[in-house]
Amino acid sequence: MIQELPMFQLFDRDECAGRTFLRLLMERTGDGQKVTVRDLAEAAGVSRSLIGNLLTGKTKQLPYDAALRAAERLGVDGDVLWVQAARSVRSRESPRTRVNA
Repeated sequence: MIQELPMFQLFDRDECAGRTFLRLLMERTGDGQKVTVRDLAEAAGVSRSLIGNLLTGKTKQLPYDAALRAAERLGVDGDVLWVQAARSVRSRESPRTRVNA
């Protein structure tokens, strides 16, 4: 059985949307270097359009491994930028199954 990696989504804070925070981190990385969309996409192992979609809000999610590589490139811990997304697949149990009490 192939197990899919969990998806992670940008973490929205009360004072700052996740995409805004991502853009801020790209401007001010841990090593002082500005990170371009291309740089971040290459580091995360995803397309430039996916990073662009994160920045515009068209998407909020990346696979687990890509999210961690992106955070590493930005010089932050993964949980500063990402939170695990809600389950995206149905469980094996039918939604009509009930436990009789």
